[in-house]
Amino acid sequence: MPDRALQPGDRAPDFELEDTRGRTVRLSDYRGEAAVLVVLLRGFA
Repeated sequence: MPDRALQPGDRAPDFELEDTRGRTVRLSDYRGEAAVLVVLLRGFA
């Protein structure tokens, strides 16, 4: 974990998540492009 919270203008750390089709998607796959992350909690979807 980082020693401090991210600040405006900081580069987001790379991470990976599973998409709705079960494929692994990494933030680094979209480096240099605009990306929007939407999080849906299964219990509330």
